[in-house]
Amino acid sequence: MRKAGADVKGAALASDAFFPFAWKDAVEEACESGIGVIAEPGGSIRDQDAVDCCNKYGVSLLFTNVRHFRH
Repeated sequence: MRKAGADVKGAALASDAFFPFAWKDAVEEACESGIGVIAEPGGSIRDQDAVDCCNKYGVSLLFTNVRHFRH
């Protein structure tokens, strides 16, 4: 996102696994960068943090309920 600079504004961010942290991490950095929508599987015990962070910045958050990354 830093490398893309202003070109990231309004872009979508998709993740193949949930975000374990939102504040001061990837979700908040994406929101501050101007991302317009984030899609992720959900399933973290901290999903509400991601919701709250996106709501604060006016970013749409989509939970797909499909986890693609397994280990």
